Amino acid sequence: MAKTTTRPNPTTSKKTEAVGSAAPDGGADIRMIPLDKLEPSPLNVRKVAASASDDAEILASIRETGIKQNLVVHALSETRFAVDAGGRRLKALKQLAEDGVIPADHPVPCLVEDERNAILTSATENLQRAAMHPADQFEAFDKMIGEGRSEDEIALKFGVSVDLVRRRLKLARVAPEIIEQFRAGDLTLECVMAFTLTDDHDRQLAVWNAVKGGYHIHPQSIKRQLTGAAHSANSAIGRFVGIEAYEAAGGVLLRDLFDDRATAHMENPDLLERLAIEKLQAAAKPFEGIWKWVEVHLSVDYGAFRSFGRVYPQDIEPDADMLAEEERLIAREEELAAQNDGEDWTDAETEEYYAIEPRLREIEAMQRERQPYAEADRAIAGVVLTIGHDGVLRVEKGLVRPEDIPVAPEPDDTTADPDGAPSPARPQVTPPTSSTPVPSSDPAATLRKADGISASLADDLRATRQHILRAHLAADFEVAFDAMLYALCEQALGRSYNNEALDISIRPFQAQNREVLHADTVAQKMLEALEQDLATDWMKLEKPDDFRAMSALPIADKQALFAWATGLAVKPQLSSDNRPSHIIEEIGARLDVDVAACWRPSAQNYWGRVNKGHAVATARKLIGDDYAEDRNRERKGDLAAAMERAFAETAGETEGFDAATAGAS
Repeated sequence: MAKTTTRPNPTTSKKTEAVGSAAPDGGADIRMIPLDKLEPSPLNVRKVAASASDDAEILASIRETGIKQNLVVHALSETRFAVDAGGRRLKALKQLAEDGVIPADHPVPCLVEDERNAILTSATENLQRAAMHPADQFEAFDKMIGEGRSEDEIALKFGVSVDLVRRRLKLARVAPEIIEQFRAGDLTLECVMAFTLTDDHDRQLAVWNAVKGGYHIHPQSIKRQLTGAAHSANSAIGRFVGIEAYEAAGGVLLRDLFDDRATAHMENPDLLERLAIEKLQAAAKPFEGIWKWVEVHLSVDYGAFRSFGRVYPQDIEPDADMLAEEERLIAREEELAAQNDGEDWTDAETEEYYAIEPRLREIEAMQRERQPYAEADRAIAGVVLTIGHDGVLRVEKGLVRPEDIPVAPEPDDTTADPDGAPSPARPQVTPPTSSTPVPSSDPAATLRKADGISASLADDLRATRQHILRAHLAADFEVAFDAMLYALCEQALGRSYNNEALDISIRPFQAQNREVLHADTVAQKMLEALEQDLATDWMKLEKPDDFRAMSALPIADKQALFAWATGLAVKPQLSSDNRPSHIIEEIGARLDVDVAACWRPSAQNYWGRVNKGHAVATARKLIGDDYAEDRNRERKGDLAAAMERAFAETAGETEGFDAATAGAS
């Protein structure tokens, strides 16, 4: 490192007011005194040494910028001077000389005064000086950044740590009005730091207005106000999803920039919950089709599982390898424990000992996981997947809903069936220990909520989808016949008491706002045309003549009537619903329904009712990044109008799409 020299004050001796010191009498003057002629004064009132970090800061500052404030000394002799004020600066200069940065006789500006004033001068300097206000530090550092200086350079020149410079510069995130309150003493530095959780000055000021009337303003109250409904990254759901996955999905993270633990809050709770539900649903896949039911819940109240009955896995022989490892670990644990209660352990033995118990718990869990459930038990029981308090996946198996618990047989029926054969074994269910209702959740609604799809919009989309499917089903006898036959067989043959796809009592589904939803739609025009062609004259006759007349209709007329009636029975559904009917989806696929030809998303029926992020994400996926970026800069109303144009009914009128994509969208 190249040697640098301090920048001395002018060498001319003169009576003056030295920088940072006031001459107590007219006999004081500034002299340039060689460093090796200076020594600490026994009259200096500071007896407690400064901290190592403080000494390091002043050393760095003098090394970089030189002495900016003279020392105050009194003469011991013609050639020796005692430093009454500036002992830390003297110490730093001596260190620089020892390090070879400056010569031993480097000239140092000193205010020479009478020995009688030494104690007064020392006490005055140490008692009356005031540290620079953090807000002033911030402004000074910010101006230097504006001049093109780096954080490292600023730290070097001021003799402070780079971390301190960065902390002060982060105050640029705080609204100027709040900085002024800080200067006025209405806020502590810790409270100002709390405001850096967000860059939104309007939000900061709103929170300040909410808390400023309180008796005591605490940083945590500011953080709570700023984070609102946000989840802590350290919460169970935050740990379950993880910061990386959350940010990768576009989530905004609020970080406490001044907290060494980097405390963070996930500002998009809807997105976070969506990611958690998707992760839970992925974990639930292996259980589907094996158990009667599988559900996912973001959280389950304490004791909620007591509302279920329970079936338990069957006992089997433990895995031999895991059993051998378990026995070996237990023996080793006992061996280590016998060594003078651990006082003689090496570091390796200590680490080994405390790793044994967690591994034993892992083995126990893996042994339990191997135990199978009987098929009869799985036929009546289900699985709940949720997030544990530690942010880890929690899987509860063998839960039996109260209505699924088998009724105990009459005493005289327990030994044999009517043919004299032994009765099959019934599942052994431990009854519920609580009458609290079984917990329920709606993961699909959570997923849609993240896209801004409200319950009312989901209802409208569901009704629109049902209307389109009904129109196509009413026009196709073969599919209608198969769908109705399937539903009839499910009931008639005792397979199910709840039809999955059709309500064969033919209770027509009527959307609440059908006049608006269905007015002048393609599906409505299809239904009106089909209805006009129906052979319904037989319905004007008295019974049973009406039945005879209907029976005499040509097969084509009967098929048209059958398909029309079947279409009325279709249930409304979104494919994103919880456990959607695969039969309804298969019916739609078989009919080859072209939804795009029947319904286009407009600003009124869709784009104006979802959040901006969902609209931009859709544009990015279907149109392209450039188009999405342009739309992202627009207000929501303009964005909705643009997306309506993009999905215009006529391919040639679309905005953003090429002709081929527009025609298929």
